[in-house]
Amino acid sequence: MIRILVIAFLLIHINVLAGVDDEWLKIKVNDDKAQSLSRVFETVMPGGNVIINVIAHDQSKINITSDHGRLVYKGERKWKYFAPEKPGNYNVVINDITTDKSITLIIFVLTPSADQEGEYLNNYRIGNYPDDNYKGNKNYTKPEGFIEVTESNKNLFITPHFQLKQFLCKQKSEWPKYLLLNPRLLIKLEFLVEALNESGHDVVTLFIMSGYRTPYYNKAIGNVKYSRHIYGDAADVYVDENLDGVIDDLDENGKSEMKDAHVLHSLLSNLEKDPENEHLIGGIGSYKKNSAHTYFIHVDTRGYRARW
Repeated sequence: MIRILVIAFLLIHINVLAGVDDEWLKIKVNDDKAQSLSRVFETVMPGGNVIINVIAHDQSKINITSDHGRLVYKGERKWKYFAPEKPGNYNVVINDITTDKSITLIIFVLTPSADQEGEYLNNYRIGNYPDDNYKGNKNYTKPEGFIEVTESNKNLFITPHFQLKQFLCKQKSEWPKYLLLNPRLLIKLEFLVEALNESGHDVVTLFIMSGYRTPYYNKAIGNVKYSRHIYGDAADVYVDENLDGVIDDLDENGKSEMKDAHVLHSLLSNLEKDPENEHLIGGIGSYKKNSAHTYFIHVDTRGYRARW
């Protein structure tokens, strides 16, 4: 009897520790879902603020610091970060000193769109956003500001598997460049990388064939007026670990074909079926190869389900 009780105690103890390890540290930024990626980002207007909720096993063992801006503890695991007035990228580091685990929250203070003169923002051609919201959807409103990308921050990892430069518009220009990028899109892409690795594919990142597009560039290539790419929450992607410009053989039949794009499509569709991921719902589409590109999928977080 004693032996059974000891074994039961040990099993419970192991399960509790496992649960703590799985949930070692999470943050909830503003009204978004809590998550535990080691690197995340958020955008804010100059002088604006960001609410950071920290979820940890022992709240008293959390250390949170910022390199610029001001952090104010509001109680109940909540901090308010007051951003600098100067556009740029700044770090807030949340560290669990018990486990030595940490999350780096990158705060991008945006360059206001009000600074745009005509079609240009600091000599970078943005073009003009539609004056109306598509079908009255708030996700189609004009942006308040843009992330400034420079030669010094272009290589910055904004999540564990993706760098800022991967999402730049393809139009040619000098530095600085500007873009929109929705944090939810990156969370969705990180989920896809995780799902690929769990299914046996050794994937470091995804090839971003097209990320942000300025309205100017989007019009120049003949794309639709309300493309999600101009709002910064869409990407055309495929897996290309050997960098040969061809989608990898994900269904392991020895060929690169449309079925490999369908693997990505299916993984994302399964992701959206989980009620916990309702905030990531959007469009998923598969595309055939042509003379310009390989098979790929489109993914976005437009806020409603679309499939093609």
